[in-house]
Amino acid sequence: MKRILPFLAGILLTSCNSNPKLSLTLSNSDISSGKMMLTQYNETVLTQPVKDGKASIEQPLQSPGYYDIVLIDDTKPLNSKKKFTLYLENTNYLIEPQSNNYPKVISGSKTQQQLTDYYQLQAQMAGKLDAKTDSMTKYLESREVKNMPPKQRAALYEKTRKLQTERRKLEPEILTNYLKAHPNSLAASHILAEQYLDEYASQYAAVYARLSDSAKNTDDGIKVGNKVAVLVKLLPGATAADIKGQTPDDKPFNHHDIKAKIILVEFWKSGSVVADQNHAKMSNGLIITPRDREQFATVSVSLDTDKATWLKNAPKNTAKWIQVTDLKGNASPNVANWKIKAVPTYFLLDGNWKLLQANINLIDVDQAVHDYLNKK
Repeated sequence: MKRILPFLAGILLTSCNSNPKLSLTLSNSDISSGKMMLTQYNETVLTQPVKDGKASIEQPLQSPGYYDIVLIDDTKPLNSKKKFTLYLENTNYLIEPQSNNYPKVISGSKTQQQLTDYYQLQAQMAGKLDAKTDSMTKYLESREVKNMPPKQRAALYEKTRKLQTERRKLEPEILTNYLKAHPNSLAASHILAEQYLDEYASQYAAVYARLSDSAKNTDDGIKVGNKVAVLVKLLPGATAADIKGQTPDDKPFNHHDIKAKIILVEFWKSGSVVADQNHAKMSNGLIITPRDREQFATVSVSLDTDKATWLKNAPKNTAKWIQVTDLKGNASPNVANWKIKAVPTYFLLDGNWKLLQANINLIDVDQAVHDYLNKK
């Protein structure tokens, strides 16, 4: 969605009583005294009191879109608040909160119905896992767990992490099934935009491909499409992005000049203690086997902005260890094209500049290189 919140008064035209208008009624809530907050982009648009389980909004809505409803019970801790997303437009909504699920929503909004259908499917496919994960997370905060021996407590943390990983892995499957049933859903682009796409990039790319053209052309769809376009370039087998920059002798870098069967691409920056330590390891011989070393090369891409600083800290530029920078720092297109979030970061490529492994740990490079070359 476009950011259309220059100030809060621009959302709800409180002085206007003409139709159409948003008519939202909260009922059957277990809150005897509390608040219902309408938020968008983490800004509070409106707050209404909740009394005896009921609250309402009766005002024209200038900007249809996705909003968060936050329910706060004044008699309970703030961390017990409930939050859910609605697609709001100028029509009627009857909201009935459910204990652990998405609320029951009766509305004339087609997009909201699409959103409801998704959350119903999510509850069917992941409800038990979500409940188990939530229960485990709350248990970790208990005094019983805090008093456990460290080893026993660590085992519970690891069990919880596995549950969370299992849940994240399930999300692309939920979305795929949802789009099979609702191929023309516009809400799907918003749901997809809310996911962490990086972890299961190929699965989410497949989900994106299922979106209708109309969904792809929404603001959320365009945002997802742009991100997926970058992520798919970091999947194994994809042709890696070009690297923009010059070598220390001011020549433009060209990966076609590299004579190697396997290439390590490093992103680093002066002042990084880890990068300095890793450069020392690399200088002392990262690749153990002489035969492997002959077929291996490294490209170190600096995110420095000062040439003198880069030259002072960069390893010696050789045919087997090429130094590159465009001196644009974090504004470099290399950062965006390779999705660099921290330095140092390492990628392993084959001699045709195709990605073998993204975000590889430096300690794993020697074995990965040896295994790859032994298969050739």
